[in-house]
Amino acid sequence: MKPSTQVKAGRPPPKLSHVLVELFRARIASGELKPGDTLPPEAELLQQLRVSRPTLRQALRVLESESLIQLGKGARTGATVMHPSIETAAQYGALYLATHGATLGEIHQVRALLEPPLAALIARQADKDAVKSLQDCVRTQQEALQRGDYIAAATAVNEFHGRLERLSENRALGLVAGMLNDIAVNVYPQIPVATRNAKERNLIWRRSEKSTDAHAYLVKLIAAGKADAAEKFWRSYMLDTAEFMQKSGLANLRVRAREGHLATDSGALASRKLRALQLRGGA
Repeated sequence: MKPSTQVKAGRPPPKLSHVLVELFRARIASGELKPGDTLPPEAELLQQLRVSRPTLRQALRVLESESLIQLGKGARTGATVMHPSIETAAQYGALYLATHGATLGEIHQVRALLEPPLAALIARQADKDAVKSLQDCVRTQQEALQRGDYIAAATAVNEFHGRLERLSENRALGLVAGMLNDIAVNVYPQIPVATRNAKERNLIWRRSEKSTDAHAYLVKLIAAGKADAAEKFWRSYMLDTAEFMQKSGLANLRVRAREGHLATDSGALASRKLRALQLRGGA
């Protein structure tokens, strides 16, 4: 099981820890290592791989940072293999987009291409649990609007998009759309503090109300199994939203890379600032 370190001519040899990472990634991708499997203890891995302890530990830390394994407590406890997640993929995607200056408008443009056919797929599935999940999300939006809580309303709006994506049986579409949704989560806390005056805040609030109504209508179409109507309506709504984002300037908000616990802190800070602005009713 010793890792191969063959190198093409003219290239420096890769670090052995990197070779180990690629080895374990390949075994996880092929299904040789399945989620829930436990890797051998450190001593056994060292004997199998014939590498140094620092090299092995460096490779395992990289795999843990990618959420591919969960390290056990102590050298005698083997690491547990995990499923790669959309959140991990989104983290790298957000970093790429942030460094290239991507905006919320660009994210929405791609979602506008993906989500209408996703809505049609869900309507054709005729899954009562899926419909209930979307209905619950709409109810959360409505309750947040009644409380005058923009952050909760915006979070629920984004969650609605996320549920559309997760409920699809098409794993490829679900992955791409789910990544975009997870990346967009980091942009939404910027919206309330990006507005300059009460008039702009009131416009965004009214748009939140319109979004909730649109979501409720889409769920009715999905529940009735009207796939073509759901796709047509959602495409029209997403295009209308794109126009609003351009006019309001929200399309220019920059994508931000995830900052671990700081992302949560920034969301809390935005929430506190928003409540101080008393957004409801344009106050």
